Amino acid sequence: MTRLRGLIAGVACAAAVGAAAQTPSDTPRFRVAVDIVSIDAVVTDRNGDVVRDLTAADFEVLQDGKKQKVTFAEFVAVTAGAAPVVAAKASSAIAVPAETPPPLPTSPISRERVQRTIVLVVDDLGLSVVGMNATRRALKGFVETGLLPTDLVAIVRTGESRGILQALTNNREALQSAIEELRYNLQSRKGVWSSGDVIQVGDNAPAADDVSELQRSGSAAASLGALNLVVQAARDLPGRKTVIFASEGFQLGAGTDATTMREEDPRVRSGLDRVIDQATRSGVVVYAIDCRGLQTGGMRAADDIHSIDIRNKPEAMGAAVRGAAADRQRTVRDAQESLAYLAEQTGGFAVLNTNDLAAGLGRIGNDIRDYYMIGYEPDRDTFALKGKPPRRHKIDVNVKRSGVRVRTRKEFIGVSDPERPPGPLTPAQQLVRAAISPFSAATIPLHATNLPGFSTGRGMFVRTVLHVDAQALAFATDAAGTRRASADLVGLVFDSDGAQVDTIATGFDVALENAAAAQAVKNGLVYTTRVRIEKPGAYQLRYAVRDRRSGAIGSAGGFVNVPDVAGGRFALSGLVLQGDQRAAGEWIDSDRFSVRPADALRVYAPGTPLSFSYEVYNAGKSVQAVASLWKGTDMLTSLPSRTLVPPPDGGRFLTTDDLALATALPAGAYVLQIAATSDDPKDRKKGRAAVQRLSFEVR
Repeated sequence: MTRLRGLIAGVACAAAVGAAAQTPSDTPRFRVAVDIVSIDAVVTDRNGDVVRDLTAADFEVLQDGKKQKVTFAEFVAVTAGAAPVVAAKASSAIAVPAETPPPLPTSPISRERVQRTIVLVVDDLGLSVVGMNATRRALKGFVETGLLPTDLVAIVRTGESRGILQALTNNREALQSAIEELRYNLQSRKGVWSSGDVIQVGDNAPAADDVSELQRSGSAAASLGALNLVVQAARDLPGRKTVIFASEGFQLGAGTDATTMREEDPRVRSGLDRVIDQATRSGVVVYAIDCRGLQTGGMRAADDIHSIDIRNKPEAMGAAVRGAAADRQRTVRDAQESLAYLAEQTGGFAVLNTNDLAAGLGRIGNDIRDYYMIGYEPDRDTFALKGKPPRRHKIDVNVKRSGVRVRTRKEFIGVSDPERPPGPLTPAQQLVRAAISPFSAATIPLHATNLPGFSTGRGMFVRTVLHVDAQALAFATDAAGTRRASADLVGLVFDSDGAQVDTIATGFDVALENAAAAQAVKNGLVYTTRVRIEKPGAYQLRYAVRDRRSGAIGSAGGFVNVPDVAGGRFALSGLVLQGDQRAAGEWIDSDRFSVRPADALRVYAPGTPLSFSYEVYNAGKSVQAVASLWKGTDMLTSLPSRTLVPPPDGGRFLTTDDLALATALPAGAYVLQIAATSDDPKDRKKGRAAVQRLSFEVR
């Protein structure tokens, strides 16, 4: 007899979220310290190709114009190559949803496989309505075609800045969902248009608003403060670390018209300096993209100049218009210069004066390439003594070879990096770190299947099925011959903004008896949990398990889109897949819901007969459903369309079907897709569509 007994064991993990840090990668570290300063540089030839054969003797480093002793120069390769082919976007046509290829399955990525970490920082505190719309379009194209399988990407906002670790993913569907959630921020320092919606000039124009100027300054400082937090958080992430700052810029100086001499705003300047210095210390290259597109800086038809008294001052109109246009042109120039300065000081560049923002992001993607890590011994007076103010130091890097170009960081502040905090993490901190990390911790192999669902009594929820590789658990045999193991489990639920909305803290004991114990260990263990979801939308669910005896840890995460079933949307639940037997058709919110270990792992042999079940929500009089099997963008088979009739009493609606795998089916990843259509009860002439997918593996 085999028994699995679950015991609740609280895990104090909430306080550990902020303290959890990533394990440093094997990539050479960026340091700013009294014994060494290490920076990165990209070296290209006349054709723009990376030069790969340089040594420390080929580099010359100047700090504040003084030559430094170069101690090492290490070339770090970043794999180049085109982005993989991405499935076409889902068609809006109701008649052919079954023919739309599903998104390619995303495999969990390990820390060692990551070659580029890219954080797309959307400055919603500095984007106009028009700029935000353009940004969304550009980001969609970049995510769809500009990413590599070895990229780890996050999308964060300055107006809702949070830790980036929970947002990092290599799942394109999750990234596209995050882009869909981007909206104009009412707290933005920009209006409908970047350069202002309406300008009143002349004798009756309102005076300059000092409060508004103060708000603009504070907003710019807030944007830079959020950017600085992102750069700090990226410090210990692997690969070539890149931040792309999508903004409409900011003004370093204060002043309201073209004739006023602008003085640097200390808050904005200080924030800018902190970002640049932190980027050097964290090994982050910042690129910037001006989301306003091409700007003329001239007057628009929407500008209000009616207040000029041209009867008594016939020359006033021309002078006022010229003055307003000059002020607008300077505002555009200042904003672009701020973005260019930010990028160039950290080793990147700014994309300016283009309406093709997607192409600009493509340029940035192509530029994130192989680089050199260069270290040198700084002068003794580089770092400030205790109690003394630090100085900003300029950096110049030259190569003793003709025909090459070097792009690197420009400066840093003379303060040594703090030492890393000593001491091991607590078990609770280890669990939270593993759950929040975008990397799969594989000491204990863990697989998660997230099934969205709905019930009248419980509302929207996600049923998670976890498969635990029992062979990785540390079992002990008691006097009666029973094999026992115990583990703690934590689950973290994040919404599309990266905000943690739920925590699951529990544990389980395993007691395996008699001859079935060996088979149970071989097949693995299944743990299921139900997470209530308050609002529809995109969520990331991340789980980690820790063996109490050995300390071994495993983690798994997944993206799930929860439809607005409570609001009346036609939708399908998650698919329950079973092999070698007919699907039992158990409701996924039932307390009796269970699956076999093989079905939780979702690995099947060729020729396996599969069955699957799913629930239908908010159906009309009938539902047309088509099941199909896909490998990549190729549809291998499609079952005949089925007409499903909802229960006459309007109750819960569950259906099952079968699909046999071909005996000659090659090994690899596959996707089962259900595409359904139904009429709209409110308008019989309209149709509604819903699609649900589940990936599995054939071995």
